[in-house]
Amino acid sequence: MIACSPAKAAEHLLRGDVGVNLAGAEFPPAAGVYGKDYMYPTREELAYYKSKGIRLFRIPFKWERMQPNLNGPLSQVELNRLDRVVAAAGALKVHLILDVHNFDRYRKRLVGDSPALENGLADLWLRLALHYRDEKAIYGYGIMNEPNDTRGTWPHTAQIAIDAIRSVDRYHFILLAGDHWSGAQAWAENNPEILNVKDPEHRIVYEAHTYWDRDGSGVYKDSYNADHVYPDIGIDRVKPFVEWLKAHHVHGFIGEFGVPGNDPRWNVVLDRFLQYIHKKGISGTYWAGGPIWHNYILSCEPVAGIDAPQMTVLSARARALHAWQRWFRFK
Repeated sequence: MIACSPAKAAEHLLRGDVGVNLAGAEFPPAAGVYGKDYMYPTREELAYYKSKGIRLFRIPFKWERMQPNLNGPLSQVELNRLDRVVAAAGALKVHLILDVHNFDRYRKRLVGDSPALENGLADLWLRLALHYRDEKAIYGYGIMNEPNDTRGTWPHTAQIAIDAIRSVDRYHFILLAGDHWSGAQAWAENNPEILNVKDPEHRIVYEAHTYWDRDGSGVYKDSYNADHVYPDIGIDRVKPFVEWLKAHHVHGFIGEFGVPGNDPRWNVVLDRFLQYIHKKGISGTYWAGGPIWHNYILSCEPVAGIDAPQMTVLSARARALHAWQRWFRFK
């Protein structure tokens, strides 16, 4: 086994990997009953997806559960649950993104509206980074999922969180989501100041999301035909973000994308999209798997031992990574 820093262990995950969000720990309500209202993924789930060739997982969780009181200690119960996921990932040699899934809110208040809330987010990440800074199973920290309606405050909020992380952790990548729900199609227009956010270690990875129904919401309330979908719609919607990355010589990541499993034409869209981002060297995590989805149209979780329709494409593309890349990455 070659010894390496956490950063070195994660370095090669920036090259077109296909991953999955394992959702469930971010489910409402904020209190909730564990195992009923919310749940972390199990080792068995990670092993199932690894058996399909998938080795990158985004793990959403709720800030209010992890830190019930602003600037207070982390919940030991919740931290233990997340620790079990991290330990399982380490044993299986897969990698995780830790994702605070709060939409730039804490108890429904915009974080950027208050220095106290901004400092609270920094405190959360300081505590998490202290706890996980030596963990090689973690690819990076998703400091906030889908900021929206921030009135331009998001870059300042993000900078405070990044500064806190870097005061204790120089190595892990930082996933920096964009404003306006991180939408890829209008990324540049919605994030004019995001390049002003700095990381002294130069390990920021910009995170965009993309969905392919008519309004890009990911609800998919209408059919393939009604939404006027075509095979390359995924490519067309992500291309503005990809071109922005190229223009500014920075790294990107697609944190969420997904398609319904009720029409095989969606799998063509998904496959073409994955081929495109792979060629561009951009990784992404499908939305979503997870242990407690109930009839969710985008779910790639198996049901009664039967793979979801989307898994055919996800697994094929995940397995398409060259054998030498896998050997080098996990040696």
